[in-house]
Amino acid sequence: MAQVHGTAFTSRAVPHGVRPRPHEIARPAVVAAAKIRIPSAPPAVLVRERLHTLLDAAVADADTGPSVTVVCAPAGSGKTTMLATWARHRVERSGAHVAWVSVDAEDNDVVLLWTAVVRALENAGAWPPGAGPTPPPGEPHGSFIARLGTAVERLAKPVVLILDGVHDLHSDGAVRTVDFLLRHCPAGMPVVLSARFPPPLILPRLRLEGRLREIGPDMLTFTPVEARLVYLRDGVRLTDGELALLMERTEGWAAALRLAAISLDAERPGGELVDHLTGEDQFVADYLFGEVVTRQPEDVQRFMLATCVCRTFPARLAAKLSRQENAGQILDWLERTGVVTVSRDRDGRHYRYHPLLRGYLRAELGRRELSALHRLHRTATGWYLAAGDELRAIEHAACAGDNDLLTRLLAKFGLARVLAGEHHRLGRVLDAVPPHVRGRPSVALVAAATSLELGDVPAADHVLRSVDGAAYPLRTQRLRALRATIEVHRARLRGDTGEALTALKSTRAGQTGDLDVDLFAFLNRGIAAVWAGNHEAAEADLTEALRLAVTEGRDAARLQCETQLAAVAAAKGDLATAGTRARAAIAIAKDRSWEGTSRCAHAYALLCAEAYERLEDKRAARLAELATELLAEEVDPSIELFVRTIGALVEFGTADDPHQVVTTLREHWQRLGGRSIVPALVAYAAPVRQRMALRVGEYPWAADVLREVTDLLGDGGEQALLRAILHAHRSKTGSTRRVLEPLLTQRLPVVSPATLVHAWLLEAQLTARCDEEHRAHEALTEALALAAPHQALRAFREAGPSIRCLLAGGAGRFGRLDAFAARALAEIPVTAADPTDGLTEREQALLTELPSMRTAEEIAHTMFVSVNTVKTHLRGIYRKLGVNHRRDAITVARTRGLL
Repeated sequence: MAQVHGTAFTSRAVPHGVRPRPHEIARPAVVAAAKIRIPSAPPAVLVRERLHTLLDAAVADADTGPSVTVVCAPAGSGKTTMLATWARHRVERSGAHVAWVSVDAEDNDVVLLWTAVVRALENAGAWPPGAGPTPPPGEPHGSFIARLGTAVERLAKPVVLILDGVHDLHSDGAVRTVDFLLRHCPAGMPVVLSARFPPPLILPRLRLEGRLREIGPDMLTFTPVEARLVYLRDGVRLTDGELALLMERTEGWAAALRLAAISLDAERPGGELVDHLTGEDQFVADYLFGEVVTRQPEDVQRFMLATCVCRTFPARLAAKLSRQENAGQILDWLERTGVVTVSRDRDGRHYRYHPLLRGYLRAELGRRELSALHRLHRTATGWYLAAGDELRAIEHAACAGDNDLLTRLLAKFGLARVLAGEHHRLGRVLDAVPPHVRGRPSVALVAAATSLELGDVPAADHVLRSVDGAAYPLRTQRLRALRATIEVHRARLRGDTGEALTALKSTRAGQTGDLDVDLFAFLNRGIAAVWAGNHEAAEADLTEALRLAVTEGRDAARLQCETQLAAVAAAKGDLATAGTRARAAIAIAKDRSWEGTSRCAHAYALLCAEAYERLEDKRAARLAELATELLAEEVDPSIELFVRTIGALVEFGTADDPHQVVTTLREHWQRLGGRSIVPALVAYAAPVRQRMALRVGEYPWAADVLREVTDLLGDGGEQALLRAILHAHRSKTGSTRRVLEPLLTQRLPVVSPATLVHAWLLEAQLTARCDEEHRAHEALTEALALAAPHQALRAFREAGPSIRCLLAGGAGRFGRLDAFAARALAEIPVTAADPTDGLTEREQALLTELPSMRTAEEIAHTMFVSVNTVKTHLRGIYRKLGVNHRRDAITVARTRGLL
């Protein structure tokens, strides 16, 4: 066979069933050498080992598993580059035989196609030049494929056949012959196909029979790690933010990543590179025009231009925009060819273009006819309004060039979108709104509410100043109520809602007749009541807000209502209701994929408190970590302090450095405690914070907690409990009981129900020391009765071994509380520390001297006390730390954070 300039000559195919004329048989068919050569990859191409591993496994298992592998993805997905890189590596590393055919439209001629296959096998080393079977014109297809298969099966070494671009095959003969090969694939010749879209072959049948492996667009998509490596090879280091933006714009599309890399410069900032990567970039536009757009018929191109104004769109909207009745057929074609992708939800099928393709189409539409772009956006606005998708309507109105339409939609639906949890998307729209539109009061107030929901307080303040500084006051009751409610929300973040609530009372907040404004008012007024400790008012407002939120479908407001009602239940000591409400909030979040966002931090912390009180330590630790991770930068101070506090309480028991835990928690209270903090949080946390301070030897910090509570709550049950704990720490049993007495007889009011549990447990410990067994049993029974309905076991474990002894001694004498008492007994370790048996100030001072290894006499001299006093204190230290030697005392003290 003659060879001329790298091309092979063979006979031209003749259609089956037609007798060829002599001159037709003699005319040679040409197979270009490049067509049957494995393409060369660019020097900087990234070797994607994960895909190579998939192909290696497919080829290795071809004898026992599927013998056909198809790589199917749209243009620019990196199919050819990946296959060529894999094929060359396979040849170079193991000397394997790999035959490559670059299929094109000419291969719909059967003889040309199979001549190329035979020459590719020859080129791969399957057999010597000219030794393979030749497909003569007119021979039945099956006969030749059978002879080819027989020849392949006789080979001493397997050969992989790669047919790249089989989407171009459509003729009856080409499809039938390839189908025959796939159906009767010879042993020793795995077949790998690549296509831009599913070709008209028997792949569905092979899939059904389990004889097909598939590598789709999702597998070919570049991962963030792979994308970063692409640019590192060109000397460009992307920050995490730049990489995230790059992945958002390219969606891991190989062609886009490569086109951006072509224009990069190692000296050029990566952020600038990513910012310029749009559909209007010249390299990107040229590629999309040549490889995607011009391959479509004219009516399809017009359809693409008409529908590109939408990020996603259903078929009915596509028909409305394009004015083409066959929109469904066009979408089927575009889906099949990979130009659009499809997502499905409860509303049906939605289509979308790749962001870069959409950007190119929008730019092209704007260049051709700007008025058409505006008209299409107005059409989309009306369609989405009719469909009830208000936010998409607002987004399209912002691009329609009609400021009056945009103002009306923002004023009417903007607050509703905030309450529905769509403030991020709404915020992006508002950022692009012209200043004169944004300055209109009805729009400005929506912008302020959006900014507060986003945590951007300075932006909200800027907008509110413009509203308050306007020449004319707000004209309607609705706007005045909305302005006052926004101020309450703003005041919550400062931790002082007093003046804002007073101003709110002067409006018709909650009675405007606008359901969203009223819902917004009930919600913020209810939360403010929670922070003030007015639980009845809070429940009333939040319950009404919840009713409206459910009725109107405002899920973000609904989540907030459930969370705040859980907080009210927790403040009342009702762990069961608090847990139920918090779980309901998380369920709402999961329905909207919000469970990993900051709006759930409070609910997770409430669930953590429930688990902590019930001694579910592992669950509590997991929830505390999650709540802390999700805590937003701008949040109500009471929420932040609650999350920080419950996290510290959970961590303290297992921390390597408990002193640092107490130090950090103290800093949080010093930073946030100056603002109005929920009284229930102050009351709940105070006794635990105080005991934590005493356990790490910080008596002054424990005294500071008492002063804080006195300042924040005044003289009441919590103050009495904290004073009693300090007296007990100094072993002043008599004065401790005198301080507790008005609390136990309910002459002093309490903010937190847990206060009484702590008080009765302390009374039980003190009376037991005084050998008042009956009184101790009565006190313990009172504590059990208060805690049992909520299964709150934490206080009993923290009370230590003295309570354990009382529980053991009273077993069987607690009546209906016996089961709960048995659980409490089982949860208290035998070796637990007794909180009323902590080190005194003198003992703590002596403890700090022990690591010096000075003698008792030397220490006594330094402390200006007698040696006997030092020895007495040493015995007290050893007893309280549970040790017998000085070295052991130092070790235990360091473990507990006392040193």
